[in-house]
Amino acid sequence: MADIHSSAVIHPEAKIADSASIGPFCFIGANATIGENVVLHSSVTVTGETTLHDGCEIFHGAAIGTRPQVLGAKPFDNRTEIGARTVLREFVSVHGASEGKEHPTRIGEDCFLMVNSHIGHDVQIGNKCVFSPNVMIGGHAIVGNQVWMGGGAGVHQNTWIGDHAFIAAGCMLTGDVVPFMVAEGTESKLASLNGVGLSRRGFSRADMQQIRKAVHFVLASDDGQLKDRLAAATIEFKDQPLAMQVIDFLNAPRAGRKICTFRK
Repeated sequence: MADIHSSAVIHPEAKIADSASIGPFCFIGANATIGENVVLHSSVTVTGETTLHDGCEIFHGAAIGTRPQVLGAKPFDNRTEIGARTVLREFVSVHGASEGKEHPTRIGEDCFLMVNSHIGHDVQIGNKCVFSPNVMIGGHAIVGNQVWMGGGAGVHQNTWIGDHAFIAAGCMLTGDVVPFMVAEGTESKLASLNGVGLSRRGFSRADMQQIRKAVHFVLASDDGQLKDRLAAATIEFKDQPLAMQVIDFLNAPRAGRKICTFRK
């Protein structure tokens, strides 16, 4: 039997694992699913069609699965999914997906979101991401695996961020960030390779040199058009998988979104 505080308000149709712990003044809606060993500390709201997978820990005042902040949005059981062992600290907000969307708003496994982080509707976040306090992710953004963000970073809606990128504190990100790189500043320019993060994750010097060469080949040159440099890079780096991860990211359809480049 789950450990549920007497002051918690839980809809009788909510699915709650026997090993879960629900603290005081929490609210759990009818279509919520709470997995094994999930801990909701206090005053946590879980609404909409929301799944908290095994081992999640949610702190005071967090709100998960609420209606998107979109003018004219109507009441709907917005879908949200939080991956196993992810931690949401105090007052984190995660908005559910828009009605009719194929995928729920999703945060991956083993993520750590610090105080006041906000995840907008339809956002897709990979595994092992770490967001410092007050990080803001706009709707429909896609964030790769092991992306770290400094305090107060803001990500414009529909932005893509590749695996292992680092977004510096206070960065106002308005362009896509290729994998492995650092973005910084209010103009969100690329600053350098994310060498510290990659070293911690076991990337070798040779790996990082491969990535650096590919990024500079495509983004640090003014020769010709971007599409031509990408075509040349596809041939130049075809046998180098990390370089090709960058090139494949840049070749993906962008629907008019810009790419963060180096400061001139």
